[in-house]
This record gives sequence, C-alpha cells and structure tokens, in this order.
Amino acid sequence: MVAAEVSPTILKERGNEQFKRGEYDAAVKLYSEGLDMLGGKTCQESAVILKNRAACFLKLENYEGVVEDINQCISMGGGDSKAFYRRAVAHQHLKHLDKALKDAMDAVRIDPKNKTAIDLVMAIRRDIQGRKDLMTSTTGLVDEMLGSLRDQAADVDKKTLAMKNLVNITSSKAGSETLVKKGGLNDITRFLLQDKIQVHALNCVMCLTRDSIPRTQLILDSVPLDTSLKILKQNNEASSLIGGVLYEMLNSVLEDRGYDYTKRELGQPIKKFPVPKLLPTLFDYFKECCKVAKDAALNSLLNAVVKVTDSRVVNEEVLNKELINFMITLVVNGKVSYEHSQQMSIVVSKMWTRTRVDDKKSLQFVRQISTVINPRILSGEEEHQMLALRALNILLQGSFEAGGDVIKDNAEIYRIISKLLCSKNTEIQQTAAETVALMSSDKKMCYNLAGHNFNILKTLYKSPEVADEVKLRALVGMSKMCASSGGDVNRNIIAEGAGVRIFKQIRQLLLKNPTAEARKWVIEALAYLTIDAEVKHDLVKDEEQMKIICDFSTDPSPSTSYSLSCIFMNTTNTYDQPEVEPEMQRIAEYAKQSVPQAHELDSEENLKTRISLMVARGVPSVLSACTSADSERTREFLARSYFGIVSNNDGEHCGAVVQQGGTRSLLNLFSENTEEGKKYAAHAISKIAIKMNPALAFSGQRAMDACRPCISLIESTNQNTFLVYDGLMGLTNLASVSDSVRERIIREGGCHHIDFQMLEDNEALRRAATQCICNLALSDKFKERYRPEDENSTEPVDRLKAIFVFCGDEEYHTRIAALGAVAYLTSDVRICKCIINIGSFEEIVKETICIEDQGIRHRILVILQNLLASDKDVAEKIINTQIFECLLALQMGIGSQGGVMKDVLNNCMTAAKHWGLIQSNPGEYVYTAPTAQQ
Repeated sequence: MVAAEVSPTILKERGNEQFKRGEYDAAVKLYSEGLDMLGGKTCQESAVILKNRAACFLKLENYEGVVEDINQCISMGGGDSKAFYRRAVAHQHLKHLDKALKDAMDAVRIDPKNKTAIDLVMAIRRDIQGRKDLMTSTTGLVDEMLGSLRDQAADVDKKTLAMKNLVNITSSKAGSETLVKKGGLNDITRFLLQDKIQVHALNCVMCLTRDSIPRTQLILDSVPLDTSLKILKQNNEASSLIGGVLYEMLNSVLEDRGYDYTKRELGQPIKKFPVPKLLPTLFDYFKECCKVAKDAALNSLLNAVVKVTDSRVVNEEVLNKELINFMITLVVNGKVSYEHSQQMSIVVSKMWTRTRVDDKKSLQFVRQISTVINPRILSGEEEHQMLALRALNILLQGSFEAGGDVIKDNAEIYRIISKLLCSKNTEIQQTAAETVALMSSDKKMCYNLAGHNFNILKTLYKSPEVADEVKLRALVGMSKMCASSGGDVNRNIIAEGAGVRIFKQIRQLLLKNPTAEARKWVIEALAYLTIDAEVKHDLVKDEEQMKIICDFSTDPSPSTSYSLSCIFMNTTNTYDQPEVEPEMQRIAEYAKQSVPQAHELDSEENLKTRISLMVARGVPSVLSACTSADSERTREFLARSYFGIVSNNDGEHCGAVVQQGGTRSLLNLFSENTEEGKKYAAHAISKIAIKMNPALAFSGQRAMDACRPCISLIESTNQNTFLVYDGLMGLTNLASVSDSVRERIIREGGCHHIDFQMLEDNEALRRAATQCICNLALSDKFKERYRPEDENSTEPVDRLKAIFVFCGDEEYHTRIAALGAVAYLTSDVRICKCIINIGSFEEIVKETICIEDQGIRHRILVILQNLLASDKDVAEKIINTQIFECLLALQMGIGSQGGVMKDVLNNCMTAAKHWGLIQSNPGEYVYTAPTAQQ
C-alpha cells in the first residue's frame, strides 16, 4: 500500500486540526510547510494558509508576524473581513492605532454584521481619544503654567504654584519634552535667583536633565556662569540642590544609553559630551561656593563617576585626565574634606581598573598624578606636604599598584614621611600615620618604613598628648609591620611578641565600643595581625572578642568586608604559603639561608581546634553575610575561608556551613571571583558534595548549579591531582541525585573531561572517574555516547571498549564501578549488540565470573542477564562460548541458597529459553542448536 502524497491542502487541514486543539506552534509549522511547498506562488490556497497562520500568530502574540502574513494575504486577493480584523487587532497591540482603526473599519465595511469587528472599532476609537486627551492635557498644562510665569501681573504666590506644577510635569519624559518645545527653559532660568521660586526652579532643572544628553546640553548653554556662581555662594537649600542637578547631568552624559549620534533630537545634533566643558569650571566653583554646595556637588560628581563602567559617550582618555587633575588638584589645594577622600578612592579604583590593561595608559595615568603630587611632597612646606600625602593616601586606597608606582623607591619621600610623623600638628601627624599604615600593606615598602618608623609609631601610640585618630593609624601601621613576615618566624623584622602586645591593645579598644571610624582601623589592624600564629590563636579562643568581630558583618562597607575576609583567611591558614621541598630545605640550611618555618601554633592539631571554635562562634554566618561584597579580592578571601572550614576535621563542619547558608554563598562566590577565588569556591563545593548527601546539601536547583564548579576542577590539564580527584568525587555524588542533575553534567561538557581522567595513569583518578561514569550511566542521555553513530552498526565505540576493559582492572573499586556502569549501559539493546563484539569480551567475562567476591559476581551476572535478554543474535553468541558453561556450572554450584544471585542466573536461563536456544529438562537446562526455522 502506497502512502498518500502530502499536499499543501492536506497540510492546511492538519494545521486547522492542531489550531482547534490549541497546539498553535504545531499549526504554524504545518502552515509554513504548506507555504514552502507552494513556493511563494500567488493563489487562493496561499492566501488562505497565510490568513490561518496569522490567526496562530495572534494567539502566540507575534503581532509583527500577523501584520506580515495579512499583508501578503491581501496582496494575493485574500482581503476578506477576517483578514482585516486580524491585522487590526495586531496593529492595536503594536500601538499603531490609526492603522488599526482603518483595518477594523474595512472589516466592518466588508461584513457589516460582524459584531466583533464593530466592537473593535469602538475600542480603538476609545484608545485614540484617550491618547489625545493625555497629549492635550500635558500640552495644555504646560501652556497654562508658562502663561502664569510670563504674566507680569501675576503675584509671587501664583508663579511659585506654577513652578511647583512644572516640577511635577517635567518628572515625566513627555512633560520635559513638551516644556522644551514650548520654549519654557528660558522662563525657568529667569527664576533661578528669585528667593521663593528658586528651589522649585532648580528642581525643575534637575528633572529636565534626567536621562537626556540633549536637554543637558541645552541647560548648560542656557544657564549663565555667573548665575551658577551666585547660587553656589548661597548657604541655603538652593545651594545644596546644585548637587542634585549636577548628579543628573553627569548621570546623563557619562552613561551610554545607546544614542544614535547620527540623528538629531530637540532640534540639535547629539554629540559626545565635552567633559572639559564641565569639570574644569567645577574647580572654579569650589573656590567660591559655600560648604553645603561644595559637599553636595562633590558627592554628586563622585557618585555619578563611580557608576560608569564603560562609556562610549565620553572619551575615556579625556575623562581620566580631567578627573585626575580635578580631584588631585582639589585635594592638594585643601578643598576636600576628609570624608570625601573615601569616595575619591573608589573613583580612582574604577579608573585604574579601566586603564591598567593598557601599559601606555597606565603609565600616563601615573605620570599625571606624579606631576601634581611629587612637587608638593618635596616642597619643604609641611602644609603642602600634608595635602600631597592626603592625595597619595587616596591613590593608595583606590589602587595600591598605582600609588606604589608614584612612590617607587624614592628615599626622600620616606624621609619626609618620618619627619611629618614627628610634627606637632595633629592633622599632619594623622595624615602621615595614615600614609605609613597604607604603605605598610606592601612588603617591600614595609621593610623600607619599619627600621626607623616603627619606633616613632610606638612612641606616638604611647604618648598621652597624641590624638586618638593618630594613635589608631599608628596602631594599624605597627600591625602591618608585625605581619610582614607572612607567618614565617625566621623573617620577622620586628621583635618576637610585638604582634601579641599590639593585639592586646586592640582588644581593649574593641571592648570600649569604638566609633565607626575607629572600628574600621581596628578591624584593618586585625586583618594583618592575624597572620601571626599567637594572635589568631588568642583571638579565636576569646569568645567575647570573636562576638564583637562577628557583629562587624552588619557593616556593609567594602573595607570592613575586606578586613573580615582577611581575618578568617588568616585564621583558617588558607593564605598562600610557600612549599619547600625537603631537598631544597637541606640545601638552604647548609648554605645558611632562611627557610620558611611555620609556628607550632599553626600545626595541624591546633588548626583543627581553631576551626572548630570558629564554627562554634558562628563564623560561617559571617562569611555568608559578607558574600554580597563587590571586591574580587574580598570574594577570593571568603572562598578561601570557606574552603579552610569544610576541608578541615575530615569535613565534619560541612553540615554547619550548609545550615548557615554556605552552599548559596559558595555558588555566588564561584560565579564572580578571581581565578584563584573560583578554584577555592569550587573546591569547597566539591568537599560538601563529597562529605554530605548532595540532595540535602544542594536542594532543588542548587544541585544543578553545583555541577559547573565541580567540572571546573577537572577541566585544566595542569590542575593539582587532589583538586581533580575532589572534583570527580563531587560529580560522582551529584550524579546520584536525579536525572536532571546528570543531564546538567552532560550539558556542561563534563563527560569529555571525565573520560580523559579515566585514562590517566593515576590510580585514584581512574577510580574516581569510573565511579562517576557508573552514576551517570543511569541517564538515557548519557547512554547515547556509547552507541555508534550509524544505527545499523554493531561496531563498539572506543569509550565503550575503554569502560569494558576496566571491568577486568586489578584495582577492586575501579572494577566494581566499571561493572556497575556496564550493567546500566547494557539496558540499551544497541549497546548490547556492540559490546559483544569487543575483542576481549569473552576473556574478561570468564575471568570475572570466576571471582568469588559477591559484589563483582553479581554485577557480571546482571550484565549477562541484560545481554541474553536484549537480542537473539547476542544471546546466541554468548551461548556459543564457554561463558554459558560457566553459567551452568555456577547455577549448579549455588544450589537453593543463592538468593539474589540465583534469581539473576534463572533470568539468564529464561532469556536463553525465550530465544529457543536452550530447552529445559527436569532440574537442568540443555543447550539446543537453533534450526533454520528458529
């Protein structure tokens, strides 16, 4: 019987059936096939199919598709009432109301009784009227308010009310554009200096500049410089609003909003914003303005620039140059408060991140700063030197790398810093002490500073005449100098025990409930001091002090999060430590060279005790609270701390970490981190997956999200063996959770790397990879990898040969895992047809079936059961080998006490009997050669 030929008409009718059943995607596919078969031919059939497909598109809300199909339908003469109605509905949803009304009226004209089309006409008319009312009301309100402002006879109260209303109107884009088109900008600028109306006029300007480069340009061109200066000099609400106006301006011009610079808007071309037009004049403003205006404007400037990541609107080179000159010049001229320096450091950090990738740009960046700072440091006047150091501090906080390039090894700068530390002026002392504290973060600078300055800092800290702000910074500087050895007791540059003594002073400060600023410095000091084994040992044992430190996690500031992450990284000993080979250590000792030597309090037993105490004090919760930090270094240190906790004490703390939100935090840390941070986060995730039931540790979607971190551990060919092993074991346990997780591992490309590790020389890696494959083999999707591409082929693929060869491996656990994997794989008939053709099949099966171990024997019998039941040809090949004789002997040897093993053997015989390859006699099975009829 010959199948009927499929025609466009049949496809159309099938599509109609699918449409009636609500299967719109399937209907679209059938209609499209029908149109393809017609080949774009203009005919009645094409017009009908296009009209029907448009009905599907309406249901699927593909309104552009509806319009396109009905356009073609009408051009082919299919313009009936339904066609026009469907296009009208599509135009209505696309907000093409005029076109929608025309089509709806055409539908009614063709079929005057079409009530649905009549209702659509009425609905569209209501929409059009509503749009007209909205536009009319906005335009009318703007005209009315501008009329009040222009009315010479109107009193101040009426004009004030009109300006208030204009603030509400310009808060919307339509209102702002209407006001500009009506020429209202000049009316607003006229009232910028009038007392009662001034504040509302500035609010109106703020709204106009929001999210619009063209309007911002118009305002800058319309507001005279002297008007701005007069507002800035006023110490009132209006002067503080200048900051808001400036923020909206910068926010508009610094962010890339996808403008097409070839077009015109508001009657003028949009051009890339000229930063020099705004920033240099700001410095002149700061010379004249009051403190309120200065603070508001500077806050706005810094907040806007911090938001910029990659702007096409502003030339990056110009932006960097102008901002650097502007900020540093402000600082060295004493025009910036101490509080603003923190914001400036964030701006510097953002700018350095953008320039450091290019050597030429980074060199130019450093030169621009050096030309402003260095001459003032070397000027000989303490006031100028202090301001220059303050600018240097901003640079060191924003980018230590850039700050180091400015200082280099200039001995004169070090000498000047020492001199300023001894100044009688508290402000100068404070600035110099802060510089020392910041510079001491670098090991080389720390060595240059420590010799003479440590004693100066100690003197400052002990002196009753020195201000607390100076003492705090001196304390941090001494803490960093004590930590410069990096935990190596042979490289201490400060006398042994100094760190512990400083720590005791810090403890006293912490117990006094310090201010927010003092707390910032104290926690930073601890971040460095805890590199000392005695300090971290005493800190963790002190429950009261640990509680205070853990409470710091409620402070969202980046510096606090960074310091906390440093403390916990140090106390878990997960910072980078040099590994010295025994042979190299003997050579170094013989040559009388320093060899890294750990403190006895950093021994493995002491570390276990310390981490147990940290978990008991709630440190995992603190780590989780800090995970929202943006700094990559902070996130790396958090990941290291998590790893230190879950990898210690044989993973006994994994449950506490999971209970306190650790899995969510670790997945978050893996997604955004440094390369090292991702590695530590992934390793911690794999440890949890190994030590706990992954279905409980990674509930729901998290089990699938945990696959990518574990796969990342086995991807690199240069990866540490322990990392790869833990990654494989983590994947093995995750693969046992569900089929969804197994498919996620396959989709993430994990199978290729698992196969590679299975062929490694390392026995542990081979075993772990084979165990992972065993669990993955539960997935039907995974089994596809072991089938030949040609459906008719029975030639085994290489990976099937490899896993089967491991069924004869000498290592017990590898063999068990391989047998388990093959047992799962042989549930697939095509794989069974291939596996029987492996050259070593008979030899491996005979050897394995004779092993007395129950686990091994049970698995090989299940494999034979699956093979015998899969296909007659496969079963016949097995019957014709000595394998069958082994089965018969094993069945007689088991007797009536075989249990599960006996059931599997009986299933083997039943399968052979099913294919007619054996016949049963009382108490035994006898092999019968198959005849041609069989």
